[in-house]
Amino acid sequence: MKILIVDDHALIRKGLKALLMSCNPTWEVYEAINGIQAVIQAPKLNPNLVLMDYSMPKLDGFRASNQLLRDLPEVKIIMISGFISSESIKLMFTSGIMGIVSKTAGNEEILEAIHLVMNGKQHLMAESWYNIQDELASEKDPKKTPKEGISDLLTRRELEVMRLIIEGSNNEMITQQLAMSPRTLAVHKSNIFRKCNLHSTSELVRFAYKNNLA
Repeated sequence: MKILIVDDHALIRKGLKALLMSCNPTWEVYEAINGIQAVIQAPKLNPNLVLMDYSMPKLDGFRASNQLLRDLPEVKIIMISGFISSESIKLMFTSGIMGIVSKTAGNEEILEAIHLVMNGKQHLMAESWYNIQDELASEKDPKKTPKEGISDLLTRRELEVMRLIIEGSNNEMITQQLAMSPRTLAVHKSNIFRKCNLHSTSELVRFAYKNNLA
């Protein structure tokens, strides 16, 4: 797989490249220092995936991504950013960007996002649920109780894990708060996604709000 990292900060580029190469040494990882260079390089490199910084001078990540999607319709793009508004999130997903990852994300979330996006699924950073809370609330049932039968899908512990996930807690925070091992947490998360037929954090957030589980 060919991956292009686009970021105007050398330390971030080098850190992401080191992570990707340690995950899979067969991946071909390239770098671009800004959006303009990415637009020039990408047609020559023909990457499968682009990790794109959202905020860059001269040509920002969103405009650069739109150009790449016009030039290379099959390319998958994950945007890397801090705070992103609800309106911007909707514009990104509408334009064809498949994932959004926080600049503060851990290695596990970055690799999860890559896995989901390369398998045709969207990934929304956990922190962004705060930005789309109003939109989700409009879809929520007026009653506060979970929809009939939905809460029966999950155990009490799984419901606790779900609620912490949609509050933006990372794995370390959840294991500390619930006093469980990382392996136990992984099992609970796997059960939640399997039982509810979900594939990403963004789907989990929507599912919880639509069914009054949050």
